[in-house]
Amino acid sequence: METGSDKFKHLIVNQLGLRHAISQAVALNAPAGTIVLYVAGTASIITSTFITHPFGSYAIPLILLLSLVVYALMSYSMYEFSRKLSSAGGYYTFVSRGLGNSAGFVTALSYITYEILSFTGFGILGFLGFAYAIFPSLGIAIPDPEFLWMPVAFVFIGLVSLLIYLGIKPSLRFVSYTVFIEVAFLIFTSVALIVMHHTSVNLEPFTPTPMGNDPYAIFAMMIYAIGAFVGIGGSIPIAEETKKPKRNVPLAILVTIAVLGITIILASYAQVVSWGLNRIDLFGSSSDPYPLLTIYHSAFGPLSIILFWAIIIIVLNSFFTATVSLGTNATRVIFSMAREGALPSFLSEMNRNNGTPTMAMIVLTAISIAIVIGVGAGFEFFGHFSPVNALLTSSVFLLILESPITYIVHILTNTSLYSYMKKRTKMKAKDLFKYLVIPSVSTVTLIAAIVAGIYFNLFLVDAIYASFALIAIIIISTLVMRAKFKEKLEYLGDFSL
Repeated sequence: METGSDKFKHLIVNQLGLRHAISQAVALNAPAGTIVLYVAGTASIITSTFITHPFGSYAIPLILLLSLVVYALMSYSMYEFSRKLSSAGGYYTFVSRGLGNSAGFVTALSYITYEILSFTGFGILGFLGFAYAIFPSLGIAIPDPEFLWMPVAFVFIGLVSLLIYLGIKPSLRFVSYTVFIEVAFLIFTSVALIVMHHTSVNLEPFTPTPMGNDPYAIFAMMIYAIGAFVGIGGSIPIAEETKKPKRNVPLAILVTIAVLGITIILASYAQVVSWGLNRIDLFGSSSDPYPLLTIYHSAFGPLSIILFWAIIIIVLNSFFTATVSLGTNATRVIFSMAREGALPSFLSEMNRNNGTPTMAMIVLTAISIAIVIGVGAGFEFFGHFSPVNALLTSSVFLLILESPITYIVHILTNTSLYSYMKKRTKMKAKDLFKYLVIPSVSTVTLIAAIVAGIYFNLFLVDAIYASFALIAIIIISTLVMRAKFKEKLEYLGDFSL
């Protein structure tokens, strides 16, 4: 198998350092957006689905901690692979080396689909939905709300695309500065909230007691909250452009787990402690959908108004930087597939000055505009939703739609690790544990996640069924590719620095 830079064109190497790799992954996760939406969303589902546990939201820190452990297990395979392989192909390069080109093609299509759905659902529609939901309560009137979100979406996508076009170094410079401010602000204010409510500080939020010691309810909510840490592998597709990638990308994965775990879990604990157990049943309710904003609006005395507006700006920027990071990764994977012959070669065209995959970016922009306008308008005009509900529901629908597809990527990566390492390592008992047992535990959890989403009917379960249809299309496309255009898969996953 031929690898390296002699056979294939490649992106500009050694542009980025460890700081950029960490920033890319943390920003992709959008800590502020996650804290505002996932914590409130988890509380809302607990209240509506597990009505026998009225104090269940008090256990959100436990739920997030368990979800982090699960995602850390999921990250083990990507960590091990990233120590061996460095390519913009990322996950599909891993899977191609372990299970072959067909499985690699399934992974590639699944990853691109997931990135596009996250780019549109979390990034763009998340930004629009949050703005539409919060501005009226601030006394900011939205003119022509039925239609204004459409040109705003165009402008948002245009700004994201421009930043990506300018090159990964300036875009990640912006991302790294703003994500540092975001994380520092969240940690500092969370610690301040805990100190101010020190009489309420206790360990109960990290116990199953608020959930009535119900293992099924805790498991179901843990599965839902896995998405709160989805950015942990965000540095993998930029490995090709990172200095010492086989050192810095694995290290970025570990640091990202720590940064996201501390930031998100600490903030969730600060929220529930500040809110109080006696009225936790109202936490994230329809009458108060963003409890974090309510807390910041009043908890800091004369500084409250400043910190309140600061958190709003940080959340909005969090969606923006997440969209930039998602777009950066998607363009890299599309570029990589094209250079290896699995997609049309024009998609591997790059800007000569900064190495940006320009045609991949243009295609991503066009597809994203179509999805945002199509899905948003569909819920608003055909589903007869109000503009704000249409945007929020569209965002959640696309996020749930992408979840099983994301799990497929991780399941295939987990399965590939043992096959890949078996070819290169004489397996001992400890190796079987590292390369087979740990990934298998992660895979079982991911399969359980899909089943739990349907069984507990957590939210918009039809989106999960639609996801199955997309997965079927991906598999059929792979079978057609293998039967009719097998030569196009010949070099898939071959490139690695």
